Amino acid sequence: MPKKETQNTGQEPEKIVTKYDLKMQRRKEQKEREAKEEKISRITGIVIVVALVCIVASFPIRNYLTVNGTYVTVNGEKISRVEFDFNYNVARSNYLNQYGAYLSYFGLDMTRDLDTQMYSDTLTWGDFFDQMAIQTIARNQGLKKEAQAAGFTWDVEADYEEFLEALKEAASEAGTTVKNYMKDMYGPYAAESRVRPYMEDSFYVSAYSESIADNLMPSQEEIQSYYKENKENYDSVDYYSQVINAELPTEPTELADPVDSEEDGAESGDESGETAYQPSEAEIAAAMEEVKTEANELVKIIQTKNELISNAKKTEVSYQISDWLFDEARKPGDTTVIEDSTGHRYYVVRFESRYLDETPSVDMRLIITTGDNGQAILDEWKAGAATEESFAEICDKYNDPEVTAVEGGLLEGAVTSEMPDELAEWLHDSARAEGDTTVISPASEEFTYVVYYKGVGDAEWVQKIRSTFQSERFSEYMAAFTENVDVQDPKGNLRYLEVRAQEEAAAESEAEASGADETGSDEESGGSASSETEEGTDASASESEDGEAEG
Repeated sequence: MPKKETQNTGQEPEKIVTKYDLKMQRRKEQKEREAKEEKISRITGIVIVVALVCIVASFPIRNYLTVNGTYVTVNGEKISRVEFDFNYNVARSNYLNQYGAYLSYFGLDMTRDLDTQMYSDTLTWGDFFDQMAIQTIARNQGLKKEAQAAGFTWDVEADYEEFLEALKEAASEAGTTVKNYMKDMYGPYAAESRVRPYMEDSFYVSAYSESIADNLMPSQEEIQSYYKENKENYDSVDYYSQVINAELPTEPTELADPVDSEEDGAESGDESGETAYQPSEAEIAAAMEEVKTEANELVKIIQTKNELISNAKKTEVSYQISDWLFDEARKPGDTTVIEDSTGHRYYVVRFESRYLDETPSVDMRLIITTGDNGQAILDEWKAGAATEESFAEICDKYNDPEVTAVEGGLLEGAVTSEMPDELAEWLHDSARAEGDTTVISPASEEFTYVVYYKGVGDAEWVQKIRSTFQSERFSEYMAAFTENVDVQDPKGNLRYLEVRAQEEAAAESEAEASGADETGSDEESGGSASSETEEGTDASASESEDGEAEG
């Protein structure tokens, strides 16, 4: 590198430049040019190598930005792609677990791309689950803040370790690694270390929400009041009933409608003549009149001809006769004949009594298995400590989480009317005592039940009201967290927001057009739009704008 020139401050005489000096100067300049070109070439090569390295390095950089960057913002909190995918898959899994049996009716095929299958006229199933993911995130945000403000604590470490063990076992059974299984469960960017904080938050808010649910239990006074307002949903009736069907003609009679040969041929259906004959109104009326006479005779003696139907709830009774049976004016011995013109029949009914069934609920521990190993499971328990605690351990060992995820198989306040008859009969046997066990394999089911009896609880109707009351309150409580969610999606990752905005804009335009038409109509009639109408339109527009901001 040439030395830096300095200003000559001495008194030395100026040197005379000779031909030799010029020759040496040209050689020096040539060397400098060659050195400069070599340096440029070397730098260019380094730049090319660095560029290639940057291209390769950009993949982990992009991955880092995807994992740690902001995917969307919910209520002012930045949500990464990993967190969104986690909540998306949790929401989708919960939905499928709840409604999986009905998906075919919805037209949903989980083996195909969800973004190509329509949930509604405007939203795909992918959009639907995106929206559910946002609601889950917003709900968890609200619950977490509320729980922390209330000083709620929970050992998420223990829950997470249990989850991790279950995850490893599931991955092993699936013949894959935990890493790959995690991606299958929670998205392509999921990893154990990345998902852990969201999983722990889920455990925390889940525990808090359970404590909230316990606090929403109705009092005995509220239960009684609810029953009085909804008695027909919980009362039972004893009654006699018989259906008498009209015998409609299968071929024309003298009461048949007259038809010409051409019409008769047209109405006869296919060439084989297999189309069923359609009776005329006169023929139907005659057949109905005949069975009406029979019904009027039967109603006088129905209690001697038929067996008593007892303890029937309104939902279990045919809708044609349920209103009559559950009418508050009903008295023992009341009878009636009810016509069903659509079904071409008559119902003959005799009312005996209406009452509130006080059958108690049951506390028990239960193992549900699909194999023929029920007795082997019970024998294993008997060979051990044979205590309730050890039965709880056996429950956790053999219960399939997809069938029943109740810890220790504990069911308190179980309603036996919703169980197989064989199981309900055993539980309500008058000889039943705490600690009794059995294995029951109902003929009508694929499941086998291994049961540990603990005792009885409140009446089943009390449990049903308590459950309904608690469910309604809890739903209202949870809905508050998703009523006004502020979602910011500058990258356009959530298509449903755009669809919603377009729908709101269209509705607003339609409202404005309707308002303009009304104003024009008023002007034509000599009137004008009132200030109240204008304010209503402004308010509607304001609400629409607020909805877009929230949406």
